Amino acid sequence: MTGRCLVVIPSRFGSTRFPGKVLAPLAGKPVVRWCYDAAKAARVGPVVVATEDERVVQAVRSFGGEAVLTSDQCRSGSDRVFEASRLWRGRFVINLQGDMPLVRPATILRVARLLEDNPGADIATAVMPLEDPERIKDPNVVKAAVARDGRALYFSRSPIPFPRDGRPARRFEHLGIYGFRRSALKRFVKLPPSPLEKTESLEQLRALENGMTIFAAFVSDVPVAIDTPADLKRAQSLLRRKK
Repeated sequence: MTGRCLVVIPSRFGSTRFPGKVLAPLAGKPVVRWCYDAAKAARVGPVVVATEDERVVQAVRSFGGEAVLTSDQCRSGSDRVFEASRLWRGRFVINLQGDMPLVRPATILRVARLLEDNPGADIATAVMPLEDPERIKDPNVVKAAVARDGRALYFSRSPIPFPRDGRPARRFEHLGIYGFRRSALKRFVKLPPSPLEKTESLEQLRALENGMTIFAAFVSDVPVAIDTPADLKRAQSLLRRKK
């Protein structure tokens, strides 16, 4: 597997809710470095940070990482990943969000292997069990409905599936990592935003609406995406507990 994947970490400095979040300090390291170090530790191939801001480029290079400037007109992280990926070879491209500092190297490896082992997968991602009632209700937590073979059926901000008869429902939380076959990534970024995508504000629904297959690896990460200063505090708290 080593060398067959390119890991691109889209790291937009100009976040609306938390500007500069990818450079926010977390236990002595910027958030993006946590992501970069995890990707390197996964040993699936070269790793590069893709950003629209020179400050992120300089920060990444200061710790010995590789970074490239991409257009500030990219509509999404996937568009930024596609732009950066054209500079490297590799059969698969992994989109690892630059605001997921607690992602495990094992999860990145699982997503890469899922693509390699499943020729029917256009895209691979990761999900984990979701049981916390507060997170189930939280629209910022993306839920996934998954078939027995791991094929993703739907993603939503609503608490799916709905247990109409009152029995406990098996729920999964979606983690913001995607593995693409190169041809699938090229096709995906050329598709216009779809109706369901615009309704839920979830770009993976564009793939499902256009007949692309997404398979999910079942993992057990600590799900923290840094979208707000409160998320950063939660990540700091979790790291202290781990120590």
